Amino acid sequence: MQHDIMFFNKIVQEIKKEYPDFEIKYKDQSKFMKILGNVLFFNPSFMKNYTTTIGSAVYFPNKQFVENNPINASMIALHEMMHVSQAKKISGILFSFLYLFPQILFLVFLPLLLVSWKIFLPLLFLSALPIPAYFRSLFERQAYSVSLYVSYKMNKLYGLNIDLESSVNFYIGQFKGPYYYFMSPFNSINNYFKNILIKINNDQKPFDNIIFDKIDNILKILT
Repeated sequence: MQHDIMFFNKIVQEIKKEYPDFEIKYKDQSKFMKILGNVLFFNPSFMKNYTTTIGSAVYFPNKQFVENNPINASMIALHEMMHVSQAKKISGILFSFLYLFPQILFLVFLPLLLVSWKIFLPLLFLSALPIPAYFRSLFERQAYSVSLYVSYKMNKLYGLNIDLESSVNFYIGQFKGPYYYFMSPFNSINNYFKNILIKINNDQKPFDNIIFDKIDNILKILT
């Protein structure tokens, strides 16, 4: 296995065969991402440590992020492929709206203050709170299940030693913590990933979705 940027490039090439408009971009080269980074005040690591997908464009923090750890970047690209698939099923605009709901209502209520601040100011305040985000949690449950499945496959195919238990604990922290604005602070997320891990360790797919067949094909091609 080639632990260099060539492996990442091959992963991206294979993803593009499935989704021709799949595209890698970098946040530090995007004015829009810089603006978004300022808006997402609750995630100070947004620009430096997180990858974001808009439509079929995947924004890594910067080129150095990929070059320093191309294997991790490859796994992230497959995670983001799941988001691309999700967006294509329901349309990119609807996916983005649901992903940001309910906090996106802040932008809806803000101009309505001009109509009646007494009515819409309380709603504006409520929409800015870290209310659990059902759809964001749903989309990320599926995508992080992909990440766990990819880690298992990478261990099996390439002899890596990724600690799946530690990965699960990290994923749970993402759901309950500030980086996704406390999208799912409930203990049910613990049980979800524990059950997914049991399936994966038994060489089963996390759930029924063609994305896992695509991942199998991509990784087998590169062995």
